[in-house]
Amino acid sequence: MKNMMHGYIRVADGVNKLCGYLVALMMAAMTALIFWQVIARYVFGSSLAWSEELSRFLMIYVVLIGASLALRNKGLLAVEVVPELLNEKIRKWIVILTHLISMVFYVILIMYGLDLAQRFSNQTAPGTGISMFIIYLSLPIGGVLFFMNSITCIFEEFIGRKE
Repeated sequence: MKNMMHGYIRVADGVNKLCGYLVALMMAAMTALIFWQVIARYVFGSSLAWSEELSRFLMIYVVLIGASLALRNKGLLAVEVVPELLNEKIRKWIVILTHLISMVFYVILIMYGLDLAQRFSNQTAPGTGISMFIIYLSLPIGGVLFFMNSITCIFEEFIGRKE
């Protein structure tokens, strides 16, 4: 069982590594687009209509993917006062319970995110012409990544914390 958990953690860490590179690439693209937007506005007197919209869409993906990475690395804001006062065994079960409750929310995010993406699949963004399906697909993608990383955190509670 522990070997299976270790295998899952390795796969999840691989997916997270790819997601980290993707977030870095999207942040670089956003930075370049916004920089060009500012230059174009001050030098040429007008800006590109599509660059602000594309930057906004990239930001949505960066936030959802980046937050799932922060969950995995225990970097999300949390109130640690109560768990720190408890003994290790009780703290472990509170962390697991918190992840299990959160996973219910992630399943809802996935289900309703897919429904929302399908409802808006016939619309396109006015500036870029990107299908709104792709934009709303960020919700279930983020939900899947959150769910995967919650399972990883639960497994780490059972087999030992990541150093």
